[in-house]
Amino acid sequence: MPTRSDEGDWIDLGHVSGVFGVKGEVRLFLHNPSSHLLEQPTPVVLLGPGGRRRGIVLTTRPGAGKRILGQIEGVASREEASALKDWRIVIPRSALPALEEGEYYVWQLQGAEVRVDGERIGLVQQIHTAGPVELLEIGLDTGGEPVFVPSLSEYIVHLDPEAGVVELSPGALEVR
Repeated sequence: MPTRSDEGDWIDLGHVSGVFGVKGEVRLFLHNPSSHLLEQPTPVVLLGPGGRRRGIVLTTRPGAGKRILGQIEGVASREEASALKDWRIVIPRSALPALEEGEYYVWQLQGAEVRVDGERIGLVQQIHTAGPVELLEIGLDTGGEPVFVPSLSEYIVHLDPEAGVVELSPGALEVR
């Protein structure tokens, strides 16, 4: 189970957003709803209010529209499921599947140094999913409001998640 000292070893997958039906299924908000990671029964940890933790086995399935539904082993009623609303779903980094060459996890870019023409201009603060393209929210070293850059090859020259560096094209910050 995660503790303050090993928080960086845990990946936040999303949270329980509500209840579905009367047999204990839950609605889920997942940061990566297209992931297949939870389609098979998967051990995860739920983090609740006041730092409460609960190790569970979670299985997901698609619901109507873009909904993702989950079944938590041992939760069989609407009341039990309702008690888990807003609990975070986390998994140890070591449980994540291996990546193919050229792939990376979004969390690897958070906090990455952003450069243009080799000069540091700021840090990636967050990654936002906006339809088919992710947006990098960049906090500029010069201050002011963050800027948002689409993760498209015309704006991103090079990504090195291992080194924590994102190199942007010179015009990338002018995108609106």
